[in-house]
Amino acid sequence: MERRRTFLKAGGAGLLASLVSPFSFAQTAATLLSSLRSKQFTAAMPNPLDPANQFAPDVAGGTSYTLKIQEFQANLGLINPSTGRAVKTTLWGYGSTTQAPSYPGRTFNLRQNVPVTVRYVNELMNSAGPLPHRLPVDTTIDWANPGNLGGRAPVPLVAHRHGGDQGTLSDGLPDAWSSPDVNKDGMPDYRGRLFSASYTFDNSQEAGHLWYHDHALGVTRLNVYMGLAGNYFIRDKNEDYLVQCGQLPAYPYELPICIQDRQFKNTGALNYPATDPANPSAPNPTHLPEFFGDVVVANGVPWPRFDCEPRLYRLRLLNGSDSRVFTLSFVLENFANTRLTFWQIGTDLGLMNAPVPLTSLTLAPGERADVLVDFSRIIWWWHGKVIVRNSANTPFPNGLPPVAGTTDRVMAFSVTKQLGFFGWSLSLLTGAAIPTNLRPVHGPLPAPVTTGVKVRKLMLFEGTDAYGRLQTMLGTVNPAAGNPAGTGFGTFLYTDPVTENIAVGSTEIWEIYNTTVDAHPIHLHLTNFRVLDRQGFTGTLVPKPMGFGATGGYLTRIALSGARAPALPNEQGRKDTVLAYPGQVTRIVATFTRPGEYVWHCHILSHEDHEMMRRFVVA
Repeated sequence: MERRRTFLKAGGAGLLASLVSPFSFAQTAATLLSSLRSKQFTAAMPNPLDPANQFAPDVAGGTSYTLKIQEFQANLGLINPSTGRAVKTTLWGYGSTTQAPSYPGRTFNLRQNVPVTVRYVNELMNSAGPLPHRLPVDTTIDWANPGNLGGRAPVPLVAHRHGGDQGTLSDGLPDAWSSPDVNKDGMPDYRGRLFSASYTFDNSQEAGHLWYHDHALGVTRLNVYMGLAGNYFIRDKNEDYLVQCGQLPAYPYELPICIQDRQFKNTGALNYPATDPANPSAPNPTHLPEFFGDVVVANGVPWPRFDCEPRLYRLRLLNGSDSRVFTLSFVLENFANTRLTFWQIGTDLGLMNAPVPLTSLTLAPGERADVLVDFSRIIWWWHGKVIVRNSANTPFPNGLPPVAGTTDRVMAFSVTKQLGFFGWSLSLLTGAAIPTNLRPVHGPLPAPVTTGVKVRKLMLFEGTDAYGRLQTMLGTVNPAAGNPAGTGFGTFLYTDPVTENIAVGSTEIWEIYNTTVDAHPIHLHLTNFRVLDRQGFTGTLVPKPMGFGATGGYLTRIALSGARAPALPNEQGRKDTVLAYPGQVTRIVATFTRPGEYVWHCHILSHEDHEMMRRFVVA
């Protein structure tokens, strides 16, 4: 049982006052397919950079892609424990005009400054018409509701290129969804009911690891859970130089890894709970405060194995989970207490100035990390496999530890392929060479500009909705002395008027005050930012009625505590998602380059779907 905690009600200094009663969240248990326990680290994990796993353009050598979202079935390696037979899982995936849909979606591997056009077509249909959603849709929350048909049909979809510098019409905003059009009229309507959507990406940004996933309002968690996500890479001359000089591994020694958690029924079907045991009076189906699966999936395979050579590998890590934070380490199977040192070389959106040595890495939903792992000294018959372990609590950081034997592990590397003389690496004694300068062409990342920059004060909050359910929200903080409560500040719903109106081309510091008991990965569309620092604070929460029976709050009487802790060494690159810890203010600085409407939100998808998302306008 995992319990959601709240700050103590307080009237005195030094405590955050909580306006809500303590909530509890029970991690909903689903039947774990027993056969998976004995078959961990046996199924091979695919490399998303394999040519067969990359999207092909509509015309060979072209720059236009038509992606069809379709339902399909896949064998993920699951065995029904009662029958001993393999079972298939119904999924949704992105296919192309010549390629079947897949889970995860195929990879975009593109060049800087080469524009592409991507057309997404919602084909969740069969001969009888639009398909229903395969997972329980809570129609009591604000969601992309096509035709007021509840959760039956059709299914609204909209693809977002996460981390992309793109215009509003190509951003994949949550209420720019598309639905299957029986009549195939193709007439665009920006606020919903599109048959298809065409996006243009100029790919002008530096090389980096973007990703694409569904973003439909109120059902993002469900659509991504069904399989709608994939990698999007941009390559540039700086990266080319490092590869050509032998300082960075390239395919097949570059390996993207999308990490997610899932639950499965014995039939092989995805399981997503429709009820919350902690709140029996909630609607059925109901939105859950968070979702944590009991099966860890990497590149679509539960607890896979990847066969590698004793050499340096570049791993492009992505946390594509709903709510689960991972703290990853590389541990020798036969030396359980021995963690390998690895090097982070890049953040969400590209290479840092220099590698940062690590023995563990925390990766929140939506975050990516570019790391180098040296397998050159691993001898399989002595060290065994290298196990990727997870030690993060759920909820993070103050929840319960992962379950031994299941959620405490991700995958394994089996260092059994031959390299060099008799299968031994020539660098067995010395280890692989790690590059020292990661930006020889671009030059070092400049220090963030903070002088004379506008400061915007924002807040993260846990309140309640009309059904007494936990409702996570975003809001603003009065910058005046004492932060007095007022109608223009505090928590807001997604449909409330925009409060973040930003001048195009301007730079702003966002101070994000986390009044909740959990860490939240905060993602900004359009822009990349730099993490400045974190600092503790105390304050007082004052209730704020939100309408529709919801309760939010204001944050007042803020007192900062302790020194500012600079961004961690491995955070000092270009990012689009930052982990905001409870009881801390997290400061980031961003420049907003394109006019239009965008959103910022928590990338815990269950939070995003239930009001932890707000629009902002750049003009």
